[in-house]
Amino acid sequence: MSNQNLFELLTDDPTEYNYWSLKSKLMITTRLIIKEQKITQSELAEKLGVSQPRVSNLINGKIDKFSIDSLLQFLFKLGFSGDIQFDPRNLESPLDFKLRKAVL
Repeated sequence: MSNQNLFELLTDDPTEYNYWSLKSKLMITTRLIIKEQKITQSELAEKLGVSQPRVSNLINGKIDKFSIDSLLQFLFKLGFSGDIQFDPRNLESPLDFKLRKAVL
């Protein structure tokens, strides 16, 4: 058995692979943070500013129902902040994204 990523099995398009890989990591992170909240779907819907069925889709991992943008917004509404550092001299890794618990 190989060490292939699931998305490598689904596509040979590097753009699509990277999109789905990033989106899945954001979905996993969001779901783990939600699990720690220990609140009802209705309370979570209010906190995120979405409907309860939308929260259900999120909790059930329906990744195709969410954009990267919406997942980031959820993380921010859950009390996190994102920071991107850009170093144009680093051609291998010019962007560094960090998600941190927001200081209120």
